[in-house]
This record gives sequence, structure tokens and C-alpha cells, in this order.
Amino acid sequence: MSTRRFFLVLSVALFISTSIHAQYGKIRGIITDADTGEPIIGATVLIQGTTKGAATNVDGEYIIVAVNPGVYNLRVSYIGYSTTVIEDVKVSIDLSTQIDVKLKTQTLQGEEIVVIAQRDLIKKDVTASLATVDAKQIEAIPVENFSEVVELQAGVVDGHFRGGRRGEVGYWVDGVPVTDAFDGSLSAGVENSSVQEVQVVTGAFNAEYGQAMSGIVNIVTKNGNNDFEGSVHSFVGDYVSSRDNLFRNIDNVSPVAVRNLEGSLSGPVLKDKLFFFSSVRYFQNEGWLYGREVFDFNDVGINSLGQLALLDTTGTGSGDIVSMNSFEKINGQLKLTWKGIKGVTLSANAIYGVEDFQDYNHSAQFLPQFLRGQRTNNRSFYVKGTHLLSNSTFYDISISNSYKKFESHLFEDPFDERYVINEYANFRASNVTSNFLIGGTDNGRTERETSTYIAKFDLSSQVNNENQIKIGIEARQHNLKFLDQVSIVTQPGGPVDGIFTNAQYDVNPFEISAYVQDKVEIGSIIINAGIRFDYFDSNFKVFRDPTDPNVVFEGQRPRDSGGNIVENLVFKKSTPTSQFSPRLGIAFPISEKGVVHFSYGHFFQTPNLQLLYQNPFFRLSSGGSGLIGLLGNANLKPQKTINGELGYKQELSSSSAIEITAFFRDIRNLAGTATDPIAVQGTSARYGIITNSDFGFIKGVVLAFDQSFGPNIFATADYTFQIAKGNSSDPDQAFNAAAAKTELEQIIVPLNWDQTHTLNITGSYRSKNGWGAGFIFNAGSGFPYTRDFSNPILDKTPPSKIPLNSARRPTVYNLDINITKDITFSDNTNVQVYAKLDNVLDTGNERGVFNDTGRATYSLFRNVDAKTFIGDEVFLNQNYTRPDFYNEPRRLVLGMRIRF
Repeated sequence: MSTRRFFLVLSVALFISTSIHAQYGKIRGIITDADTGEPIIGATVLIQGTTKGAATNVDGEYIIVAVNPGVYNLRVSYIGYSTTVIEDVKVSIDLSTQIDVKLKTQTLQGEEIVVIAQRDLIKKDVTASLATVDAKQIEAIPVENFSEVVELQAGVVDGHFRGGRRGEVGYWVDGVPVTDAFDGSLSAGVENSSVQEVQVVTGAFNAEYGQAMSGIVNIVTKNGNNDFEGSVHSFVGDYVSSRDNLFRNIDNVSPVAVRNLEGSLSGPVLKDKLFFFSSVRYFQNEGWLYGREVFDFNDVGINSLGQLALLDTTGTGSGDIVSMNSFEKINGQLKLTWKGIKGVTLSANAIYGVEDFQDYNHSAQFLPQFLRGQRTNNRSFYVKGTHLLSNSTFYDISISNSYKKFESHLFEDPFDERYVINEYANFRASNVTSNFLIGGTDNGRTERETSTYIAKFDLSSQVNNENQIKIGIEARQHNLKFLDQVSIVTQPGGPVDGIFTNAQYDVNPFEISAYVQDKVEIGSIIINAGIRFDYFDSNFKVFRDPTDPNVVFEGQRPRDSGGNIVENLVFKKSTPTSQFSPRLGIAFPISEKGVVHFSYGHFFQTPNLQLLYQNPFFRLSSGGSGLIGLLGNANLKPQKTINGELGYKQELSSSSAIEITAFFRDIRNLAGTATDPIAVQGTSARYGIITNSDFGFIKGVVLAFDQSFGPNIFATADYTFQIAKGNSSDPDQAFNAAAAKTELEQIIVPLNWDQTHTLNITGSYRSKNGWGAGFIFNAGSGFPYTRDFSNPILDKTPPSKIPLNSARRPTVYNLDINITKDITFSDNTNVQVYAKLDNVLDTGNERGVFNDTGRATYSLFRNVDAKTFIGDEVFLNQNYTRPDFYNEPRRLVLGMRIRF
């Protein structure tokens, strides 16, 4: 879609509808006379430090809307009564905080009563499973990154929300979507020091959220105020483990192998009007997976017999120990908030980040310089205005852009003279070096960019005490660029002859959505009901006739006199898609301290856009028989999930509560290749195309327990029993199996991330003299894997069809702790020193296994390979010693945090 068309559609949208995406909460309650119980009409309720407030109606009721998440003091006053201040009132995203106040008749002039708000263990207006974690809780437990906070929530397993695939989660920052449309990942570098509150929704979320099927992650970042505040945080450390038989270089402890430096500063630019919040973080980890430079790029070549071979069996590498999974990043944020006009708030937020890293490749353990360097650049920016029209109605208008770029290459210059002949890269002298890479260079390079512009005009109105109406529209314009190339070298020692492009595209898909939603609060009964509409245009092309050889085969496509393909004879424009999604959630009390909730909804999501534009040249093998390639599909329909859950939460005491939730997910129209390949007319050739062929069904039960022992001790525990099954874990799975001539069992099987039992326990303690501790304990049953029946030592006849994911890996568990000491120098200055231990027990969780034994410790194939092996046995042993099959070893860091 052109830019002109985009803004035309957007302009129309802004006039015909409005919306509000949940980033605010509200405070409501009833003000009564403490002696008579009668409602007080016209009492003033103000949030201290803000201009937000309300007056009570004839029934003594008040509602304050558009409240940013945080902790506030509430001031209630009325002539003839003592002013009452309620402290520590917590407001969360999209939830109501109920504060009822009984005013006492004034006996002394200027008398003020202070009350501490009771911790709300049961959110009575929650109609779906959600977890809320604030900044204080994040700091109390041993986590370093935002992703660790999300991973701790019930129903989240290894990045998968309630059994869904990766890329099915929607990420939001301050009410603005920041999901990378290419693969569904987070496109903003958010750090823990910037987070005011995180809300993770794993149940049936409301109609205001779209382009997600498994869950929503809502992040609210901090704001500045009239007080200058800041912090500096640093830590250093390294891995401390005795498992030197598994992890090379683990005994070489360096106190700065892991290092972190970050800081934040906030305050006023213009007092009472313009505020800022800023943060920056630098982090580096040299990693725990190392290789040794035994070989070099040119150790492979043509020997005296004219054969491709290893020229020097001892290798010409430097012998240096080199990290193979290093990671380095820098993230920064600047947020400005203007409140110069009563009822109007303007904000601008910019987040920027760079990450440099490598992915470990076991085959390159003796040629670690073979690994590509990888980098991501991300930035997110929005400008947003909020206008409070009345005490019950406000609107938002925002424009945002999120951008993410990924690069992967060995050398930055594609014509670098160090590149060698392409065929050398994958040569392995298996009987001498046991399948390790021994020379050559990785001549490939990949680049991709995703840029998304979003415009929203938002409105929310508390039309009466029972109904909060939200309606709205949103437009997104994407730009995706992708480039996959190979540097071609044809002569030994020669230069790069040219660059071959495997795939390249620059596309501009467009989407628009609208919804209407009503939050009904009738007494203690809460109803969230809504419906959503989504429209998507991939703005690409598909084959006009997918079976015509003159269309399928690139060499037979009709061309004009200049040799260019006649596009309209081969391709046609892709077809836009649209759908409606109804949502319903209900919560109601069944006792004074017990609440039941129910939610049901239809959720649609356009498949990650990388699947729509895969193989953009429509390049297939030009002849032969059998499978000749795989194509993406710009006509993919939206994926669909029907989510439902039923939950019950009971307050056991004033400081503890328990919750049980049963859920199901019926997943249809997932992107996959499970259908029969397309046959080309007049040939024996077939090719695959990604279609909406995959499906799954997930069901489970979550038990959660929440306990606090006063303001300084808390503990939470959750257990998830889940069964996640489907026909395929990966869109390409069926095609890849067919290409390898491996016949899979065509039945519903456990998905790769199906962890039947998952347990999370967290806790924190703070003493009056400044000592504290926090811990995280995780445990889970083993993930499934597919047995390998081809080992001749087993002396068994392999089955005619391989039962997919029919075996289980070992159980896993982990414990992290931190110990802190706070030292107070003044009312505004505090220093915290701490020690943090990850994987305290140095557990060797087997997250990867050899498929013939189901263990990471050994494989029977080693005995098979030993019969023909003639090289140094070190290579053979190292090939079957897989440090990457295990979790990260014990890590110790020492840190200091200064607040001022």
C-alpha cells in the first residue's frame, strides 16, 4: 500500500472510530459516614501528587479513570469530617482498585487520619488469567533481564505461552504494540530498571488486543516527577563450576567475564509541567561454551591426488581458546512527559538497543572462527497525547514506529579476501576428525529489516457506574526488507568472483483493526464483552496457476523482448483477509472471599510474515522428479485459536490466597506443510507450499498460591499441568521429513515444547536492618523427542513409520538466589550490595539428548564410529561430548546498586 493510501485510510479511520488500548487502571469506591453508614454526597477524592480526582455522587460512589499503574496516596475530604489519607494504593493495568472509605466526624481542627491500604490478594474484576509484577517485585528476586520475568509466569514454558508456538505473543510498551511482524519477537530493548509494571496475560484477553493467539505482555515504563531520582547499578562475575570435563575453559575464572553497568535518572525539566526519565545499560557475557582454534580456513584443499582433503592433520590454527556464545548489548531509553495543561498529558518515548552475539555450533568446536557474527539493532519511538475530557471520559492519540534490523555474516565486506572456495566450507574428514569442520569459510550472509508505523486514536468512557465503553481503530503499515546472499569464490586463493542472491524482497503489508468492548461492573459481577475486526493485506503475489510448468519453472516463464518475466502471465496479486473475533469474560463472587471467572474467545493472527514471503523469487529446481522446493504463501489465512478457561480464586487469610484455573485451546489454520505437495502438470516433479494445514489442542490446569508475611516477606508458587499436542511443531516439519524420505507417523503427537509438569516458586525477604534474600526455583518434566532407530548396535528392526515425539528427556530443575544488604546514608541515598548465584546447585539439566539413547551423557553411535576412526581419539570423544545439551553452569556475580 502506498504512503498516500495509508494516510488516507488512517484519516478516515480517525473520524469514524476511536479506541483505548489498556495501559491505565482506575480507582473506584464508596465514601460513607463511619457512624451511620450513610453515603456522603460531594466528598472530594484526590490522588496526591497529581491533578486527578473525583467527587462522590448521590450514592457516595466515585470513579477516577486514566490512572497510570503505580502506587499512590489517596486523599478523601468533606466539610465536617476528618480528612483521611489512604497510603500505598496500588493501581494495575486495565484493572479497578476498590477503595471504600468511612469518614469520621471531625473532632479537632485540621485532623488527618492516615490508613495503609490493604494488599488486594484477589482482583475481583479479573476475567482471564494474568500475572502482574511491579518494579519492587522485580528488584527483589534474582532476575537480570525482562524476559526472565515473563518466563516465571504460570503457563509460560521456554518462551511458549500455554502450548502455543513462538511468535504468537503480542508485546506492548506504554499502550503501543512493539512486536516484530517478521517473527513475532519483541522489537524493543526494554530493561528491568525502566519497568514500572509488567502484566502477562495467558488467558482469553480482551477484544482490544489483536495479532496474538497465545498471550499478551504489557509493559509500562517509568515516568519522571518533580523529584530528581537516579540509580547506578553494576555487577561483575563469572561461571564457577567443577565440570571441566564438559565445559572447556570453565576452570579459568575471570572476575569480569560477566560485567554490567547501568544507570537511570529522572526528574523535572520544568517543575510541575515537563518531566523526564532516562536509562542506559551495558552488559557483556563472554559465555560458557568455548572452542579451540586447531584448524584454520585454508587447512582444506586439493591434495597431491587431486582430491579434496585435510592438508595438515595437526592443523595450522593458533591453538587459542575462543568463546563461541559470547553476548554483548547496550540499551538506552529517554521518556518525556508534559502536563502543562490541566487534563492533558503529552509523552514521547524513545528506546534504542544493539546486541552482538554468536550461536554455538558444536561442529565448529575446533574451527570457532568459522562462526558468523550476528547483530540486531532495534529502536522504538512513540509520541502520544492523552486528554481528559471529563472525570469519566478521556482519549489518546498516538503515532509510533518500531524498527528492528538483523545481520549475520562472517566478514562485514562480502568481497573480503579471506573468503575461500564455497565447496570447502562443509568438508569433514569424518574418519580423522569425527565430523568436525576443519577448514573453509561460511560464505553466506543474511540481512533483514522490519519497520512498523502505527497510528491510533483512542477513547474510553465510564458512561455510568456500571459500564466502561471502549471503541477503536488502529492502522499498521509495515515495511519488510530481506536479503540472503552468498559470496562466490571459484579459485584457490582467488578473490570473490561475485555475489549470488538467494532471496531478496522489499514489501509493504498493511493492516487495520477495530473493536468495541464494554466492561460491565454490576455490584460484584464483572463482564468484559467485546468484538474485534481485523483486516490484512500482504501486498504481494502468488502463482496464477500453481500446476502450470510454464509458471512453476523459472526457465520456462514467458518473457518480453528484453528478457524480463511477464509478471501478469505468471503471478496474480495476493488476496486480503479479514475476520471478526468475539470475546467474553465474566467474574463473580461465590463467597465473601472467593471469586470465579470464566472467559472464552476467538483469536486470530496473521502468520509471522517471514512465512508469507519465503522464497520470494519462486525459485524451484527446473527439472527432475520428486520434491523440487518449498514456497511461502502470501495468501495464507489468519491462524485461529479458540481459548476458554474457568478459574476460582479463594482468599485463605488476610495474607494468602490460592487459585485454580482449567483451560483449553483449540488451534486451527496454523501455517504448515502437512498437505500433499503440488504436482506440476506433465512432470513427476512436486513442490511444497506453506498453507494453513497445521492444528493442535492444548489443555491444562494451573494451581497458584500467593503468601505474604507482612510488607517484607512474600512467596509465590504455581504448578501447571499441561498437555500440548498437534500434528506439527514447525511449519516446515512435514515438508522436511518428506524431502529426507522419512515417513512420519500421521497422528496427533506431543509438541516439541510439551512439558507436562511445570513448577515455579519465588520468594523474597527483607529484614529491618537491611539484610535481604530472594530465590527462584523451577522444575519441570522432560520435553519430548523422537527416537532414532537406525543404530545397528541396537539390533532391532526400525518401525515402518517413525513415532514422532514418543519419548521423553530427563526432568529438569534449577535454583537461583541473591543475598542483599542495604545501607542507608540519608533519606534520599541508599546503597545496596549483593551477591547473586544462578544455578546454585550447578545442575546438569539435559535439555538436549542423543536421539538413540535419550540422554545427553552418551550415544551408542560412538561405538559405531570408533570401528572406522583412525584419527586422534580426542576428536571422537569431543564429538560425543555436548556441552550445548546442558543448561548454563553455576554463575556468581557481585554487584552494587546506588539510589539517590
